[in-house]
Amino acid sequence: MNEKRMDEAESLELITSMINDSRARMTKNLGTPFLIWGYTTVAVSICQVIVVACAEDFYPYLWGWFAIPVVGWLLMMLFNKQEKMVTNYIDRCINALWCAIGVAAFLLPFTGVFVFPTVIMLIGVGTATTAAVVKDKTVKCIGYAAIFSSLLFYVVRLLLSRLFTFEQFGGKERYLVECIIFAVIMFLLLVVSGHILNYKKKCLKN
Repeated sequence: MNEKRMDEAESLELITSMINDSRARMTKNLGTPFLIWGYTTVAVSICQVIVVACAEDFYPYLWGWFAIPVVGWLLMMLFNKQEKMVTNYIDRCINALWCAIGVAAFLLPFTGVFVFPTVIMLIGVGTATTAAVVKDKTVKCIGYAAIFSSLLFYVVRLLLSRLFTFEQFGGKERYLVECIIFAVIMFLLLVVSGHILNYKKKCLKN
C-alpha cells in the first residue's frame, strides 16, 4: 500500500517537474517567435498601405499578404536552427496549436470571411492559450483584449457606412483604414507580447 502511494507521489512529482521545466523552457524561447511574426505582419501591413495608396487598381496587390507566411517561416527556420531545443508533450501541444492557427489563417482569404478580424481572433486565442500555459497574466490579458478588439472592424465599417456613401469613401479607402487598424492591433498583440516575454526572460536570468 505504501509502495503504491509512493509510486503515485513520484508520478505526480514527475508530471509537476515536467510542466515546470516546459514552462521555463517555453518562457526562455517564446518571445522571439512572437517578434518574428509580429514584425513581419506589421511590415507587410505597412507595405500594403503604401502600395495600395499609390495604386489605382489595388486588387492585384492583395496577394502581397502571402509574404507573411513565406518570410515568417523562413525566419522561424533560421531561429530553430540556432536554438536547438528538446521538446516534450506540452511543447508539442503548443506547437500543434500554432500550426493549426497558421494553416487556418493561411486559408481564410479563400473562404470569403472578413479576414482581418478573424485572423486577430485566431492569433488572440493562440496568444491567450500560450500565456496561460507559461502563467503570464499580462500576455494572457493582451490575447483576450485582441479577441475583443476584432469587433472594432465591424464598428468601423458601420460608422463609415453611416457617415459616407461608397462614392465618397470607397473600397480602397476603407481597405486602407482596415490595414492600419490591423497593423496597430497586431503590433500590440505580437510585438508587445514578444518584448514582454523577452524582458521577463532577462529578469529570470538575473
